[in-house]
Amino acid sequence: MHQKHITEGIVLGKRGVGEANTIAFILTRELGLVRAKAVSARREASKLRYGLEPLSRGRYTFVRGKQEWRLTGVDEVSREFLRSTPAQSKRLGQVSRLLMRLVLGAEHTPELYKTVSEGFLSLAHTEGHLDSSRQGELADSVECVLVLRILAHLGYLPELPALAPFVEDDRFSPELALQAAASRKLLIKLINESLQATGL
Repeated sequence: MHQKHITEGIVLGKRGVGEANTIAFILTRELGLVRAKAVSARREASKLRYGLEPLSRGRYTFVRGKQEWRLTGVDEVSREFLRSTPAQSKRLGQVSRLLMRLVLGAEHTPELYKTVSEGFLSLAHTEGHLDSSRQGELADSVECVLVLRILAHLGYLPELPALAPFVEDDRFSPELALQAAASRKLLIKLINESLQATGL
């Protein structure tokens, strides 16, 4: 009998396979990025169906097969990241695609998971902190800090004193976002250089 792995996760993306199956890409607290097959998940009666919307967060049950991970259960589903504006959803989607590109399979990554979870929450709730003319700037800065932290966790970011305020703490705050906005040119340059260096 196969061992079950139960862990919190965030659905980064999914795609249909065959008539009713789904391949889900789930960033998990305990297993890293899991690419799992969910059998019959697209059928109306499937219990897995509603926990596989991109940006859903929940508790996922996986079984490791010979060739692939299989998703066998979903509960405690939260859609807090889905309550965002179209612009925020676009940012969350961009970061999700970046994670699917950079995180290389299943490995124990609780710190990365915490960073992504906090960053997604912050991105999804940037509205209300400032007047509407500054919300886009705040969201740009939060996204920038989140990407910096992801790159740092994965070992792709150089250790520079200028980056310390942005990567040494997992908290996201309007003050930090404003600080990132002031250093935006430098931060974007370092992000682009780091992404080029990955070769991915």
